[in-house]
Amino acid sequence: MKDITQFILEFKSRRTKGFNYSEIKKAIQGCKPSFFGKNVFLDILWRPEIYFNYSNGRAYGKPRNNGEDKNYDGISLSESPVMFIDFYAEKKLFKENTIVGYITWILPSKINDDDTNCDELEKFLKEKTNDVIKDREYSQERIKFESYEELEKYLKEIEKIINEHNTKCEKNEPTYLYFDKTEASLNAQFKKNQYEILSCEEEIVKLSKQLEDVKKAASASDTDMTTLIDSINDQIKMIKDKKENLKN
Repeated sequence: MKDITQFILEFKSRRTKGFNYSEIKKAIQGCKPSFFGKNVFLDILWRPEIYFNYSNGRAYGKPRNNGEDKNYDGISLSESPVMFIDFYAEKKLFKENTIVGYITWILPSKINDDDTNCDELEKFLKEKTNDVIKDREYSQERIKFESYEELEKYLKEIEKIINEHNTKCEKNEPTYLYFDKTEASLNAQFKKNQYEILSCEEEIVKLSKQLEDVKKAASASDTDMTTLIDSINDQIKMIKDKKENLKN
């Protein structure tokens, strides 16, 4: 049986194998220069996420495990964009129009040294970086482009790298990326259900052991433990019903 850590990091293999070029092209080419400037911002790559909610915050990916605070209130679903397109067009009276766009990214962190899903993608992005935002607190590397055609060339290369190298879903790395937001959301739901099913199984095992101990104690004494035994059986049935509902 897989343990909880394996389940909460598990992803299904991506079905969508590329970017939505028609949507991206429509957005970029529809952003015509204007005197007040026009801007388009697109999320184009995602990863699924689940959050464990607590009274004083939330934990990403897996529940906390620090004493009383490990009991969470519920699990929330999300999908985080990890790559973006920012395009700007402004009309000028006496100068050439400003038409410029950028590809930016915030790739997910590795969980261990064996997680190589994003290595080739990171290498490519660094090689193609041609602009850097420098701030007092941070610097943002990005790829500058000036037309949809130029952008598409970059995206085709990124897409090829992801399909060739970002493929280790069987190892459950959280660096596995999706081209489709809905697909990422469905995988977040899948992760949530699998975690809750396994949690039910672990709770059933714990209660079954408790029931066995109570029955042994009851047979070894004159104390009537029927009420306690019935209560544990009811809990086991309730959790089994919950598990079946999660499967459906």
